[in-house]
Amino acid sequence: MLMSAVGLALLAAAAGSEPLALETRVTVSERGSTRGTAYAAANKIVTIDGRTHVSWLDSGSITMIQTFDASGEALTEPVEVGRGLDNHGGPALCADSQGHLHIFFGPHHGPFQYRRTVRPNDITEWAPVEEIGDTATYPSVVCDSQDTLHLVYRGGAAPWKLMYQRKPKEGAWTPPVALMKSPVEKGYTQWGNALTIDAQDRLHLAFHFYDVELHKAGFAWSYLYSDDGGVTWRTASGKPIELPGTIETCEPVLNGDAIDLRMGNCSVAPDGVVYATVLHYTKGSSSELWKLEDGKWTAIALTPVVREFCAGPADANPVREAVVHVGTDGTVYVALTVGAGSWGAPGQEVALLVSRDAGATFSVHRVSPVDEETPNWLPNIERNVGRPFVDRPHLVYTHGHPGETCTPDIKTEIVFVTLPADLP
Repeated sequence: MLMSAVGLALLAAAAGSEPLALETRVTVSERGSTRGTAYAAANKIVTIDGRTHVSWLDSGSITMIQTFDASGEALTEPVEVGRGLDNHGGPALCADSQGHLHIFFGPHHGPFQYRRTVRPNDITEWAPVEEIGDTATYPSVVCDSQDTLHLVYRGGAAPWKLMYQRKPKEGAWTPPVALMKSPVEKGYTQWGNALTIDAQDRLHLAFHFYDVELHKAGFAWSYLYSDDGGVTWRTASGKPIELPGTIETCEPVLNGDAIDLRMGNCSVAPDGVVYATVLHYTKGSSSELWKLEDGKWTAIALTPVVREFCAGPADANPVREAVVHVGTDGTVYVALTVGAGSWGAPGQEVALLVSRDAGATFSVHRVSPVDEETPNWLPNIERNVGRPFVDRPHLVYTHGHPGETCTPDIKTEIVFVTLPADLP
């Protein structure tokens, strides 16, 4: 069923509709963390030569990975890569041009644990752990065509900043560099730090600002790119910024005291158009898919597209998370958590939007079975973070409750999804 992005007819009776006829839906773990597939900035799935490697976080902050074939059959048993601190320690995964997997996981304000597979396209043996990062949380990593790793994260001295490091193929990690700093001098800060890469090795970084001292909300989001391997960073207009950048110098796309937003992630189409997802928590607002084309950002409202997935007040925003991937054929995929209530509320479900006309229209699909008692949420979509680039992506999501604190005594199910080849 096709829908226009704005002012469209709603998906009839979606709340009672059957889920998408998936190629496979596999529960890879029944011991998942309460944030087993969080966060949107961290890619967790890599496919190489028909072998799909799926990573997630088990309860106890245990980073796991398992390999499947193209039909969704398991080729390996789940492999424990390492252990971290709490439910913020989930993995970020990418691959280099030789097929070696690189994974970052573990801390909540500390050094990341970094490991690399010993053999290409094989998760059964890993090199020893290296530690990298300054007071780090929320890894987002890509690998360029020269096999240089590029890593961004929240870290540095408080108030935390948006940090960047890179590692050439045979070289050492560069020292941490602060890309952005908060306008506050103390207190809690948080960054959405979504990094991606295009076929020309240009780095694209979308991020939000959040602090509790001045704004008590996510009050802005912006975007930078680097076309010289992370040495120089520029705004969407091409202006280089002096590091660390600020809210005044980074040319924010949205900025204001009356908004409360979070960054999802970003992806780049083969024609160079950048897509980014932005989640709004302000009453009456719509979450959005943004497009950067010819130096100009425009927004596509996502809330009307999925409105019928969510019962509740008409001014409520049913989109709780949104993660975007653009395939090598230009198809736009957006994986969503939809439903009423707070983050991880019962009854929330995973949906998928698919557009083959650059966001002008979408087909809308329910991915998770309806469960009114237990949320299906935290979808993470396979995306372009290294070689090879991805056409039709895989998904992974969490079925279970969020609990309280960072170490609740709750276990969830981690669900891996293979999409059908004939997806509308």
